Amino acid sequence: MKQKVVIIGHGFTSRLSVIRAVGSIGCEVTVIVMTGYRKFTKILNTSKPIDCYSKYVKNIYYCYGKDKEGLIQTLIDKCTDQHQKVVIIPDSDFSAAVIDDEQERLKNSFLFPHVHHTPGAVRFWMNKENQKELAEKMGLNYAKSCSITITNGDYVLPSGIHYPCFTKPQITLKGGKQYFRRCNTKEELSALLDFVGTREDATILAEQYIDIHQEYALLGFSDGKEVVVPAIVKFIRNCKSHFGIAMQGQVMPTTGFENLINAFKQYVLETGFVGLFDIDFFWDGTTYYFGELNLRFGGSGYAVTKMGVNLPGMLVKSLCGESIADMPKAITGTATYVNERMCMDDWIYGHISTKEYEDIITSSNISFIKDDIDPGPQRFFSSSKHRAISQLKKIYKKLSKI
Repeated sequence: MKQKVVIIGHGFTSRLSVIRAVGSIGCEVTVIVMTGYRKFTKILNTSKPIDCYSKYVKNIYYCYGKDKEGLIQTLIDKCTDQHQKVVIIPDSDFSAAVIDDEQERLKNSFLFPHVHHTPGAVRFWMNKENQKELAEKMGLNYAKSCSITITNGDYVLPSGIHYPCFTKPQITLKGGKQYFRRCNTKEELSALLDFVGTREDATILAEQYIDIHQEYALLGFSDGKEVVVPAIVKFIRNCKSHFGIAMQGQVMPTTGFENLINAFKQYVLETGFVGLFDIDFFWDGTTYYFGELNLRFGGSGYAVTKMGVNLPGMLVKSLCGESIADMPKAITGTATYVNERMCMDDWIYGHISTKEYEDIITSSNISFIKDDIDPGPQRFFSSSKHRAISQLKKIYKKLSKI
């Protein structure tokens, strides 16, 4: 009997990376698409998301992206199996927090990432202030910050903030990438906080601004006792239309980063987390800084899978009580990857030219969408690109007549 796995997420490329990883070890895959649409009739009557054209996907369900109870009911009503506990892999901060909060309702039918099986404990470590406190305790370098709480649009700006500063939400649950911003003055910071206040109550961190020379990430898996970190990801080119996501990067062995990785492994063990994670860190020319811990599979994770280390597969096997002793745990080569969706979005929004788009694609060894073994998503992605080109041509013709 195949092990059943439910993958929950908001973005099709990140979901696809997990789909292929667990599908390749023989799992039966169900996808819950967290969508911005409250009603799904229009989506279901047109086309399914690109990742769901994968040959590994058996079932697809849709849930409004802010509906916590709807997500839990979808799991309970549609995803249980009387013969086995189904593995849940949350692939977004929102889904990870919901699964963590509601684990008492899920634990009899599902297996999922956790911290000592304690509701709310994963959410605790999603809080960036808590992450910084642990970094301080462990002697890691990190950007100092002040927290600003916004309630009904009101807030108090604390003294002692040095400019420029960099803002980010204390807990990212609603995809608040627009809250990540460099503020050079008090006025710019106030404008950002006013903007946040018009949308929701939140706590914003105003961080010490550090001039970053190079951004990195490491992907890993922890069973609570041992941490596997098989590779380092070096960001080559960041996406301009989606903050904080690399459209192109290099995945490479951990050689030369051993001391830093050992410190990060100990950091994860201190949290007690069992599951997939990634850690963002950066170099300012003299010092490595801890950025943040994401308690889910990172956006660059598929590059590690393609290099031979299946971290989502480890999670599934470990949660099911199987040994992962014979699974590869380190990569040996170096390769360049491309996130085609990020490239396409930057091309559509005019951040890169057609030639730049093509050069990035052709200069990369690993593609996140194109896959000879699982060609369905690439076929649909290519047709989406052609439709985008057609629409741009129509817009250009209209503008040329003005």
